Amino acid sequence: MPIRPENRHRYPPDWNEISARVRKEAGQRCEWCKAPNGEIIIRGEGPDENTYMLERGETFSAETGAFLGLSRGSEYCAKTTVKVVLTVAHMDHQPENCARDNLVALCQLCHNRYDAPMRRRSRQ
Repeated sequence: MPIRPENRHRYPPDWNEISARVRKEAGQRCEWCKAPNGEIIIRGEGPDENTYMLERGETFSAETGAFLGLSRGSEYCAKTTVKVVLTVAHMDHQPENCARDNLVALCQLCHNRYDAPMRRRSRQ
């Protein structure tokens, strides 16, 4: 997730290196749904909601990352095609806390889902 300019001062000067290390330790995959960093994936809808498919047809659970089998593109209910961008989330939502056990590598969808309740609270 891009760092908002008003929050930049809350991150340590070596944040880029910390973030790169966390993503590397995660194997360049989302730690929750296992979506591979930098790959184009197809997110499903309808009966294929909560899944994603790689270009090769391999289909995975978007909740657990479990391999679900091969799918034909013509039979897969596609919602959107996205390039996976691996981000690093602070589990306590405190950018100052860069302890390794507080950081998790997440794709943009998992990161947004995790942050959504906090964003709702801050808007109220």
